[in-house]
Amino acid sequence: MCTVSVVPTTAGFRLTCNRDEQRTRPVARPPASHRLGQVTALWPLDPAGGGTWIGVNDAGIATVLLNRCPSPRRLQRQPDVSRGSIIPALLRCRSIESVVHAANRLRLARFAPFTLVIVQNRLVLSMTSVDGQGEWRSFATSQPRLFTSSSLGDERVAGPRRRLFERMVERSRFPLAAQLAFHRHAWPARPEISVLMSRDDAATVSRTIVDVDARSIRMAYLPLAA
Repeated sequence: MCTVSVVPTTAGFRLTCNRDEQRTRPVARPPASHRLGQVTALWPLDPAGGGTWIGVNDAGIATVLLNRCPSPRRLQRQPDVSRGSIIPALLRCRSIESVVHAANRLRLARFAPFTLVIVQNRLVLSMTSVDGQGEWRSFATSQPRLFTSSSLGDERVAGPRRRLFERMVERSRFPLAAQLAFHRHAWPARPEISVLMSRDDAATVSRTIVDVDARSIRMAYLPLAA
C-alpha cells in the first residue's frame, strides 16, 4: 500500500513515496548505506520482513515497490519470499537495462503481487506482477508520473488519487512544491482513500523523498506514525 510519484527536475528527478501500513507493523529503521559489490545503495529497513520498499544507488537508480491489490480480491497462496528482498537484489545493478534483466530472472510466483517502479535519468519503468506473470511499461520522466495502491482495492483509490494528481501536480507551474502538497493531502470525509491515508487498522506511516541529479543523490526519510 503506497502512493509514489516521480517528477522531473532540471538535471534529474524527484521520487516521493508515502508508505501505508498496518498500525501494528513494527516501525521501520531509517535509511542506511549498504555496499553491494561495486555499488553503494541507500534504503530504510523494514524489520518485519528484513528488506525494504524503496532504495537508490550511486548509479542514480531509484527503485520502489508497491503492493498490488486487484479488485475483486483474488485468493493467493502464502508467498515463499518477502517482497522486501527484491529491491536490495536489484540495486546491485548500475544500469536500468541490467535491472530489467535481473527483475526478469525473479521467480515471480514466489512473491505476493506487486508493482515495481524503476527510475534512472529520463526513463521510468514499471513491472506489475500478478499470478506469477510480469508486465512491463515504460514512461519518459518529461511528465510527472503517479503509481498507487491500497489494500481496500487498487481500483477504489486509483481514480480519486489520479484526478487529484492531475489537478495539483501535472498542471502546476511549480511541480516539486505541488508534489509535496499532494503527498500531504487528505480528504476529511474520505481519510481511508486519501494520499495521506488513515483508517482504524492502517495509516500512512512514512514519507521518503529521493532526489537524483548530475551532482548528487539524496534520500530523506520522515516517519509519520508509530
